[in-house]
Amino acid sequence: MKRLYWLAPAALLVGVSTAMAASISNLSGQSCGAFTGTWHFVNNQTGGAGPGTLTALWSSGNSCSVSPSQVNPNNQHFLCTASGTLISASTNLPGKLVLSDFTCGDVKEPPPCDPTKEICK
Repeated sequence: MKRLYWLAPAALLVGVSTAMAASISNLSGQSCGAFTGTWHFVNNQTGGAGPGTLTALWSSGNSCSVSPSQVNPNNQHFLCTASGTLISASTNLPGKLVLSDFTCGDVKEPPPCDPTKEICK
């Protein structure tokens, strides 16, 4: 007697356990114009996920693909330097991505990491 087995396509199996990526939820024409500045993004409600990657694009042609500057149990912080109007931003993490703040004409480096409070990259 022969047995027949049905195998689910790999794409279906992958989709079952894959977390949804977060796209920016407060995009509303934020711009530095011709000035370069620092853009601070926060991905909230990550549920303890490991360090993710942020990808962002501006009207000036600037783009940013970075690891987090800070990883906490339920959120991750990302810093980018760019000019122009923010067009899009997303992460490969679950949760909610927001632009926390941006400062035009002021370029900041990520703060030093405190290994007692966060996971350092």
